[in-house]
Amino acid sequence: MCSVLCILSLSGRLHETDHKDLVPLLPRLGDTPSCLVFSKDKYGVGALRVEPQRIVFNSDLPVRLRPYRISPVEEQEIKSQVEKLLQAGLIKESNSPYSSSVTLAFKRDEGKKNRLCIDFRKLNALCKSDSEPLPLMDSLLDKLSKAKIFSSLHLASGYWHVPIHPKDTEKLAFFTNFSLYDWCRLSFGIKVAPAIFNRLIRGILTKYKIDFACNYFDDIIVYASSQLEHWKHLKKFLKYVKTKTLN
Repeated sequence: MCSVLCILSLSGRLHETDHKDLVPLLPRLGDTPSCLVFSKDKYGVGALRVEPQRIVFNSDLPVRLRPYRISPVEEQEIKSQVEKLLQAGLIKESNSPYSSSVTLAFKRDEGKKNRLCIDFRKLNALCKSDSEPLPLMDSLLDKLSKAKIFSSLHLASGYWHVPIHPKDTEKLAFFTNFSLYDWCRLSFGIKVAPAIFNRLIRGILTKYKIDFACNYFDDIIVYASSQLEHWKHLKKFLKYVKTKTLN
């Protein structure tokens, strides 16, 4: 699901009538969950309609790390976030032989230490590399060179849209002071996560012949040479998001 829609015109601004034309294209946040395009928060994500993804490792020997020492305040923050992840179905309780440590990192835009991070360094050392080419900025700029109006959409909590194969969820297990959990979706911190995610988004744009949009990881730009053409492109793209690519 998308979290941001920003429209930019090379003419410097959009007319009021143009904004009115846009409004009917945007699903209301009050719509039923199956019709949502824009998420209410970072946990309100959909799922890409793709095969559950495999993460290949060079060894089947379980990785087990010791827990990090955390303060009572940090423990409460972790507990709160874990509960939200459970409610959203992004993680599940586990009895996995694997376990990676969890900690909190400083989040600059919020000015506090509340970014949930899993230390997958030891697991990543066993993870088979993925040579999926990452987006080149110069190539993206070439595609956009003749466009005059753009819409930028951000795929909220991008990795969390990617389902993980049941055989691999236990390998992504992490533990807290109160329980052990498996990731059911692709987690931040996994070495091959950028490659898996980019391949899927690029594949979706190609599969549905969306030649008026390009992505740079979880940011997608819809573009056109005129406002009328752009509204058509944007409407078509949002329709695909609702009916073909996300649950």
